[in-house]
Amino acid sequence: MRRALLLALGLALVAAAPAEAARSSATRTAVRIASPASANATVAGFELDLARVPKKKKAHASAGLAAALPKGVSIYAVLGKQKRSDRVKGVLVAVKRAGAVATGASVGAAARKLTVNLKHAAVPKGFTLKLKLAESADVLGRHRALACGSYFKAADLAGAERLSGPALPGITMGTVIQSACAAAKRNPAPFPTLGEFRTALNAPSGALPFVLSTQFPNEVDGTATFNYGVRALGVLADKGHQFTACGFAAGTCAISSTAGPNDYVLFTLTTPAPAGTALPVALATAPSPSKALPFQLFGFDSGNHRQ
Repeated sequence: MRRALLLALGLALVAAAPAEAARSSATRTAVRIASPASANATVAGFELDLARVPKKKKAHASAGLAAALPKGVSIYAVLGKQKRSDRVKGVLVAVKRAGAVATGASVGAAARKLTVNLKHAAVPKGFTLKLKLAESADVLGRHRALACGSYFKAADLAGAERLSGPALPGITMGTVIQSACAAAKRNPAPFPTLGEFRTALNAPSGALPFVLSTQFPNEVDGTATFNYGVRALGVLADKGHQFTACGFAAGTCAISSTAGPNDYVLFTLTTPAPAGTALPVALATAPSPSKALPFQLFGFDSGNHRQ
């Protein structure tokens, strides 16, 4: 059995962000990532490689200073299935739930760093660990793209862990990691759990479930709700549908075109609605609606910012 196998079998993930300084050691590797802004997340893909120390060069652990874990920040992690005994890959997700929903201009990236320690079996004599790190900070805003698919597969999420900090409400650990990774892609399309993820972080979000109309075969009825006050809402159709009619008891609606003909509906409230208000809408489409409607929903707050 190769001594390098000790790395693969002994790896464990522990969040270690004490107030005092911490250094990498033979059994612990410190990883420094950006602390997320409020109602946002940082995603970091890491790779640990076991390498021989060149002759005439002493093995030493890289050093890093640990920061106190910021209040409200939680760390989630997943390891990829190990195909090599001398290499381990995984993803760290740091999230920060906001104390309250805030709309308007987006919050900039946080400057401070936090440290997550990767705990593993002792590095064999004559070897050292090399850390490769790719990071995307504040993935719900403008960010550097990161593809998590090279670090783990969907089946690996069964072993996902929350390493430190409070659990996000109403969402599973696997969904937190999946959602953060989906948001970290370059120019990501809306994904099914985006609303769930934003709601868990107390970021501005809304939902609009549809049911087929019992009276009109080409119509869907829905009820929109938002976790912030809105003065208007918009619905953008997918490329396979266009809108032929709309209805809105709480105000007016108008059909317009953006990427395709008659693909956008703007619902304007007569009186702005506070957070949590149920807003029934009706939409007729051509062709007739399918069971899966990949429409996009937008809310406009009191300052007319589109969320």
